Amino acid sequence: MKRKTEIEATLDRSLRRQVKLPTLDTRFDAAVWARIEAEESRKAVGALPMPAAVPRSAQWLRIFNVVGIAGLAIFASFFGAQMLAGADVAISMPEISAAEGELILNVVSMSIAGASLLFGLLFTPWGRRLRDELI
Repeated sequence: MKRKTEIEATLDRSLRRQVKLPTLDTRFDAAVWARIEAEESRKAVGALPMPAAVPRSAQWLRIFNVVGIAGLAIFASFFGAQMLAGADVAISMPEISAAEGELILNVVSMSIAGASLLFGLLFTPWGRRLRDELI
């Protein structure tokens, strides 16, 4: 009777005779290294995605949209000018004193300055932290 290792060795030899594997030559080796180098170079460059090809129908649609918008602008300006030519628009502004005008200017300018300061602070680390807490 055969021992277990002898049986396994016989089965292994039989399997090797039945399955013929192609030998890997230098061409396979070169192809593998070329793929590895291509992958590394793609990672190094940043691998920008290739833009998808624009179908011809989309190009024609864009052209028709531009022509349509231009036609609409011409139509609206021509007929709008005719409609507004006969209109008598007279708006009277209320009379305000110099002191009131200066007060209004001061309040509006301070409001704009405060809003721009707050908007600018939103992009600082404190502002980001505040946004994260509020959201």
